[in-house]
Amino acid sequence: MFRFTLFTPSRPPWVTGALISLALAACGGGKPKDVVSTDQSHRPAPAVQVTPVGGPVTRVPAPEVPRVVSYEEAESVYQAGKYAEAKQLFARYTESKPENAWGHYMLGLASWKSGDPAGAERAFGRALAQDPQHVKSLLNSSRVLLELGRAHEALERVNTARTLDSTSSEPLRLLARVQQQLGQLDSAVTSYRRALILDQQDVWAMNNLGMLYLEQKQPELALGPLARAVELKPTSPVFQNNLGIVLELTGHLNEAKLAYAAAVQADSGYAKAVTNAKRTAEIVASPLSGISVKEQAELFRQSVRMWKESPIAPTPPPPAGREG
Repeated sequence: MFRFTLFTPSRPPWVTGALISLALAACGGGKPKDVVSTDQSHRPAPAVQVTPVGGPVTRVPAPEVPRVVSYEEAESVYQAGKYAEAKQLFARYTESKPENAWGHYMLGLASWKSGDPAGAERAFGRALAQDPQHVKSLLNSSRVLLELGRAHEALERVNTARTLDSTSSEPLRLLARVQQQLGQLDSAVTSYRRALILDQQDVWAMNNLGMLYLEQKQPELALGPLARAVELKPTSPVFQNNLGIVLELTGHLNEAKLAYAAAVQADSGYAKAVTNAKRTAEIVASPLSGISVKEQAELFRQSVRMWKESPIAPTPPPPAGREG
C-alpha cells in the first residue's frame, strides 16, 4: 500500500501530482484507453477526443468509411427497375472494383435506363478500356451512340462486335440500324434479312424490317414481318401497335382496330397505342376485309426459309470513316 504526503511550500504541486500518477499506474488503476471496434459495417467510427492544454474538450468526428456495395446488391436493384438507384450503386461498385468490366457495363445500362445516355456512353467506354472484346458493351454502346446521333462511331463498334460474334443475329440487326441512320436503306434491308437467316425468331429484326419498309412507303411489304413478330410475341404492345399502323395504311381498318386493342390490352399505359385506338374507335368501316394476319405471318416465315436455303450474298462492312 502506498503512502502519500501532502505537499508543503517546499514541494511544488506538480511534483505531488506526478507521484500520484505513478502510484495509480503501479496499482493498475487509472482511466482505461479507448477501445476501437473492429466492426465498421453498420456504425461510424468513434469520435476522437482531443483535450487541449488549458482549454475545453473538443470532439473531432472521424471520417465515415463508405459502405461497400456488392455487384449482386446493385444488380438486384437494377432488376427491380430502380435504375437511378442502381446507377448510384454501380458507380460506387466501380470505384472499389475498377478492373471489373461488367461493373462498368451495368453502370452503362443503368445510366441509359435512367435517362443519361452521355453517362452511359462513358461507362461503356470504361468497360471497353478494361476489356476491348466485351461484346455486350460494344453492342449497347452502339445503341447509345445511335441515340446520340453518332452513327459513324456506332458503326465501328458494331463491326468489331460482328468480328467477335459471327453467329448471333444481334450485330447484324444493329448494323442494319446503323445503315438505316446513314441513309443506306437497301443495305439495311439486306442486313435485316441476313439477321433473320441466322435467327428465324429474331422478333426485333422483323419489327425493324417492317418499320423500314414503312419508312420507304411500302406498308404492304411491312405486313409480313410485323404479322410474324406478333405471332411469335403477341403480348408486345409495340409489335401490335406497329402492325395496326400498317393494317390501317393498307386499308384493313377493322383488323387495325383489333391490333390496337391488343396493344392497349398488353399495356394500357402505352400512349401511342391508346391514341391510335381512340382515333379509330369511331371510324366506321366495312366488315373484316378478309386478310388473315396468321396467313401473312406464315408467308413471311416461308420467305425467311427460302432466304436460308438460298443465302443472300454477304454484305461487306460499310466504310467506317465519315463520308465526304
